[in-house]
Amino acid sequence: MKEKLRSEIGRQDKWNLEDIYENKEKVLEEISRIETKLTELKPYVGHILDCASSLYAFLSLDSDIDRDLSILYVYAHMKCDEDMGNEENQIIKGKVDLLATKLGEATSFAIPELLKADFSLIETYMKEEPRLEAYRYPLWTIYRKKEHYLSTEEEAILSRLGDVFGNHDETASLLRNHDLDFGTIQNEEGIEVPLTNSSYSSLIESKDRNVRKQTFQKFYEIYGQFASSIASTLASNIKEDDAIAKIRHYKSTRHMYLSNGNIDEAIYDNLIEVVHRHLDLLYRFFDLKKEYLGLDELHLYDIYVPMSNQEEKKTYTFLEAKEMVLNALSILGDEYVETLKKAFDEHWIDIYPNKGKKSGAYSWGSYGTHPYILLNFQGRLDDVSTLAHELGHSMHSYFSNQKQPYQTSSYTIFVAEVASTVNELLFYHYLLEHSNDKEEKMRILSELLELFKGTIYRQTMFAEFEDNIHKLSFEGETLTGETMSNLYYDLNKLYFGENVIVDSEVRYEWERISHFYSSYYVYQYATGLSAACYIADGILNHKEGALDHYLEFLTLGGSMDPVEELKVAGVDLTKPEVVESALLMFEHYLDEFKNMM
Repeated sequence: MKEKLRSEIGRQDKWNLEDIYENKEKVLEEISRIETKLTELKPYVGHILDCASSLYAFLSLDSDIDRDLSILYVYAHMKCDEDMGNEENQIIKGKVDLLATKLGEATSFAIPELLKADFSLIETYMKEEPRLEAYRYPLWTIYRKKEHYLSTEEEAILSRLGDVFGNHDETASLLRNHDLDFGTIQNEEGIEVPLTNSSYSSLIESKDRNVRKQTFQKFYEIYGQFASSIASTLASNIKEDDAIAKIRHYKSTRHMYLSNGNIDEAIYDNLIEVVHRHLDLLYRFFDLKKEYLGLDELHLYDIYVPMSNQEEKKTYTFLEAKEMVLNALSILGDEYVETLKKAFDEHWIDIYPNKGKKSGAYSWGSYGTHPYILLNFQGRLDDVSTLAHELGHSMHSYFSNQKQPYQTSSYTIFVAEVASTVNELLFYHYLLEHSNDKEEKMRILSELLELFKGTIYRQTMFAEFEDNIHKLSFEGETLTGETMSNLYYDLNKLYFGENVIVDSEVRYEWERISHFYSSYYVYQYATGLSAACYIADGILNHKEGALDHYLEFLTLGGSMDPVEELKVAGVDLTKPEVVESALLMFEHYLDEFKNMM
């Protein structure tokens, strides 16, 4: 089917960005206004700490500018995402990105100047000017890391180097997605199709084992030829992290990244230790898949085949998807559901794909606007699940923005996937409870099993690999393609166990994982799902206070350390019980699937 143009999508099926700015002229006026507003920051250079009123005036002005610019930034980027081929939108986005850089430069003096004093002075000022209390947590997070900040001149140098640093992922991405030629593969119909990073995901799920095998071997054979080049990009990325960590006096790169959210490093180690203790469940999953597929031996190119005989022929209209999601999430209470209805009634959602539209899905927005959701809805069950997932993000943002001032409204990445995954788990539970079709239930259980395998086990394996290579680099070891490939291969053998044939080509898989360029990020997928399982289990079993505590968590934004916010929801990630409970849920779904099979 020919892809529709943006102009061919009905207004009722688009998000309404005119709620933010009526037209292009209003956007350009706002860019000009904010640019002029930046000049109001100059008088505060050297005077932020003159008195309580001066500190409050600066923080208030900075927050106002940052809030207004964030609205502009989100609008410009979402406008581009509607149709990435629209040159006019690209130009405006470029102007807004430049303005964001100017704001960073205009406020670069602030933190070094604040840190010339101790937090005790700030507390004194808070007594003199009570309105400063609203900035207590953001200010404390700065002073908490005081020993890791540099002088004004040194911070300015690092800031100017920002555009130079961090380009290794872009280089690796160009290699992976543009320069490498993986050739073609003959698909199930005998047609030669291009093998690319995008097509790999569907080809490796083929019901034809020969297609899977050829895809896997050819794909990683090419990656193997470029292991040294891609290793160089990743090693350089890690060396930059090492250098900054040492310059800022952190004991390790991991310490630097986790300290941003005041995350205890024991949480990282605890995740890996608990997952190691329960690798037997993952081995059971692979044994089950081997039995289901009727294979004498299970290779790595077999593990992505869905465990369902039911072809996904059933499709859903968006209206049906809406009703399914509202029914599934009704357990979260009237206020939650009424807010969900606003998302549909007030055009928060851009529903269908169109030519030039950004792929995938996301929830985004800014303080002062309601959240927005980008979808590419095509009626599959996975699309309905994605709707539930993105609405979880939106509700988290909505309730945080309602209850928090701007400076503490944004939640951190560490908790970002919790609300979305709670929604997803509640949605799948609802489907299991209300389906009388055995094959449909098995398909849903298969989706859940893959969720646990891919999010807890696989992301923890990634986290362990990442931690190992960072430690080697920080200690002065040279990271070569061979070193990284051998480490990665050994971890695959550990995580897949003796009953899976760990094909040698997988040693090069690390080359295609873009998240390794976002250091110490992937472990949060596993901790996020673990926390969501703990919360969803409490809500579904009507555990006393579970729902109320979760709804309170949704209002916290970034007003507390993320680990402390989760404790409000009843989740203590410093204890192994949270990850253990998630893996017990995985075991329950394993048993349920086995019984049906």
